[in-house]
Amino acid sequence: MERESLKTSNCLLFGIIVASVLFYAGCGVEEPLERVMPEPKPYTKQLPEAYDKIQLNRSTSADVLEIIKQYKQELISQSESVIASYGEKKKTYQFWLTMVAFDEEDFTVTRKYFLTVDEKPWHIGAEGQKLRFDTEEILDEEILSEAYTSENQKRIAILKKVQGNMRDDISQIREESKIPDTAGMMINQTLEGILYALNQSPALAEKLDQPEGLEFDHPTMGKGRVGMKLEDENVVKVRIRIGRLWQIWKEKK
Repeated sequence: MERESLKTSNCLLFGIIVASVLFYAGCGVEEPLERVMPEPKPYTKQLPEAYDKIQLNRSTSADVLEIIKQYKQELISQSESVIASYGEKKKTYQFWLTMVAFDEEDFTVTRKYFLTVDEKPWHIGAEGQKLRFDTEEILDEEILSEAYTSENQKRIAILKKVQGNMRDDISQIREESKIPDTAGMMINQTLEGILYALNQSPALAEKLDQPEGLEFDHPTMGKGRVGMKLEDENVVKVRIRIGRLWQIWKEKK
């Protein structure tokens, strides 16, 4: 306990020193103070909890509504086949969205998404993660059975399908709030950049299912990694991380 207390005190002392340096360098007061203050809850690593609990082919709309009501500050939007929960903090510099799409026949989950964007990931205790995107989806038999010229072309086609599904799903709720609308633009921009790189060099798609993933450049956030795996024959999982890449990527969450 004493060791943890000492560690916290040292962090605060270091933060005060950094704030003083930035202040005298002409950076003003507000931003340095934000940097040294502990980040308020919920932390980025807590946010995907609802996403993790939702299960494809099993969770119903009632299950999902119960799961996503974990933070009081979150708002909920709902259409006939999509439910989304979202929130923001850090004076809108951070926002997050959990979104779920349902099968039209049995109303169980067929796709789930999680996105968080943090433009100022430098509070004490923050993970340093600028963007995190996860999705898990049941793929149509049509895209899986199509004749592709190579495995890489198949991977690219699946990633395009993920992008198309996301656009369709978020279009059902994006007009209800600026957060789903901004989230849709951010996910689309990120996937567009990745797909552009893959279309220029299809051989890069082979890295998508390798442990280190595929490194890419985001136009505004810097270096990122993307990974994609097919599981249970018709389920695809995609994850994207931008920020302190290797430490975050190795966590596999």
